Amino acid sequence: MVTKQQAGHPRFYELIEAMRNLHDRKNADYSKTGDPLSNFRLCRAFGIAPWKGALVRMSDKWSRITELAGDKTEKVADEKITDTLMDLAIYALLTIILREEDV
Repeated sequence: MVTKQQAGHPRFYELIEAMRNLHDRKNADYSKTGDPLSNFRLCRAFGIAPWKGALVRMSDKWSRITELAGDKTEKVADEKITDTLMDLAIYALLTIILREEDV
């Protein structure tokens, strides 16, 4: 929740809050208690830096976005492009964190 006067678009801040809530829900499903990035750290077992593993996941999301944005009439019924864009934004922020930890 932002308490000071916001200079940006109000919808941007709504989306940031929605992204925060989505991250919290997915983090509870995918990571170990006490380490919110444990699922990304598993990449080390394959010799891949966690931030690079996150980039791979981003590329999967980008591939999905291009499919959802294409001219195909068949779309995945339970996934909207907005959901995938939100996932991509979250992965971008997590990649920054993982990269900062790797330096």
